[in-house]
Amino acid sequence: MGNREGPSRISAKDVLWRLINIVVAGLWIVTAAFHFVDGTFQSAMPGIAILVIGVASIVFEFWRPEVILENCYFLWNFMGRGLFFLLMGCLVMAYRVINYVSAGFSWFFGFLYIVLWFTSFALFPVANEPPPVV
Repeated sequence: MGNREGPSRISAKDVLWRLINIVVAGLWIVTAAFHFVDGTFQSAMPGIAILVIGVASIVFEFWRPEVILENCYFLWNFMGRGLFFLLMGCLVMAYRVINYVSAGFSWFFGFLYIVLWFTSFALFPVANEPPPVV
């Protein structure tokens, strides 16, 4: 009954932001899988948390439920996404090379997102647009 907008076109910049988010979340999933190799409860618990967050991050790049848009607004701006990536980089840091790589990617793109928050030339990507106000 209302006017519904047609499907929005995805720009190349939007695809790039989503690809970066998916690659970093994929590294989190690989890192989480290596947490289970030790076979101890202490290493499995962070692995479960990192696995859930990594899978959720990938799913939310394609499907955004209204409750997530309302309650996790920080994920849809550069500062929030950057701080989230920095936190996840700290969580995945461990003694394996894959952990160093995953943490490095998380920190690099986290700092990049934070720098983009403070620069005026960075356009707000469609993937990170805030939810519409009703």
